[in-house]
Amino acid sequence: MDDGKRIDVPVEVNGECTMGQMDTQSDRFGHVERRLKSRHIQFMALGGAIGTSLFLGIGSSLSTAGPANLLLGFTISGLAVYGMILSLGEMTTWLPIPGAIPTFCSRYVDEALGFAVGWNNWYFASIVVCLEISAASVVIDYWPGAQGISPAVWITIIIIFILVLNVSAVGIFGEAEFVFTSIKLIAIIGLMILSVVIMAGGAPNKNAIGFEYWNNPGAMNELSPATGSEGRFLAFFSVLVYACFTYAGVEMLAAAGGETENPKVNIPIAFRRVIYRILGFYVLGTLFVGCIVASNDPNLLTALATDASGAAQSPWVIGLQNAGIKVLPSIINAVILTSAISSANAMLYTGSRYLYSLAKVGQAPRVLLNCTKK
Repeated sequence: MDDGKRIDVPVEVNGECTMGQMDTQSDRFGHVERRLKSRHIQFMALGGAIGTSLFLGIGSSLSTAGPANLLLGFTISGLAVYGMILSLGEMTTWLPIPGAIPTFCSRYVDEALGFAVGWNNWYFASIVVCLEISAASVVIDYWPGAQGISPAVWITIIIIFILVLNVSAVGIFGEAEFVFTSIKLIAIIGLMILSVVIMAGGAPNKNAIGFEYWNNPGAMNELSPATGSEGRFLAFFSVLVYACFTYAGVEMLAAAGGETENPKVNIPIAFRRVIYRILGFYVLGTLFVGCIVASNDPNLLTALATDASGAAQSPWVIGLQNAGIKVLPSIINAVILTSAISSANAMLYTGSRYLYSLAKVGQAPRVLLNCTKK
């Protein structure tokens, strides 16, 4: 890598492979800058992959499938993600360009596949942005002082906030995402530690529950109307589908390849570290939440049935309250809010880089190549 505008790539000339150069930037429209450090892209991937699902969504999967199916679903899908992310890491290290995935598909398979993958990934990122912003407005509604205010107000404020971050210098964006994700990860680690304390009987109610809920009501639920082994398999499969959705976002490491400082060094480090962290947080998170909350817990079922706001629907909060810990719901709700904003922010970044990548090869309007000077 010389100046961040052209990269050396292998090309075929007269049947022989030689090294050529590919223009990765555009002087006419402006270009992206290599200002992201290794910690930035690692935390961006964590922020994109760990949204509200780990705090809220797993409650529904727990009640449907049971703790063992919840753990198995996230573990097995995580192993599939592990293989994918290592392969993607090798390709991104070799060709670190903005929004790399569509380019990989076009270069190694067919331009039609690159077109389809690029637009599908942009569409997915756009939907997740809308999902997380809407979830954030619901999370805010948990606090009594916000319940009389229209959700449209909060949605507008959040949209403006993440837009400002995304049009700022990429280094500022990276620092903001680093802070948001740090808050999220500290909270998850704290909840895991509290779960161990509760399981060991150190909570105010002094009840050492251990793996009690794996025996009663049971480790694997049956997905109605099926029964027996078929019902348990379908319950597991429902978690597997949901887990595949929640892991989405980790691939944004590749999208950030074109803006990473010293990519040949930082990208391999980031890919290796981030996948272990994501697997650790999700696998351990699902294990602990299945230990502190029963799949048939009345409070959990009521919260899901009434579509309760924010932390009231979180299985973590329900488990802490059952253990006699009453002071954390508002704190966890604030963390969930930060998590939703962080995920929306990261996905907006990813989606814009996919559009930029498509525009570079004429598969999207060239106006999408426009970049700010920063």
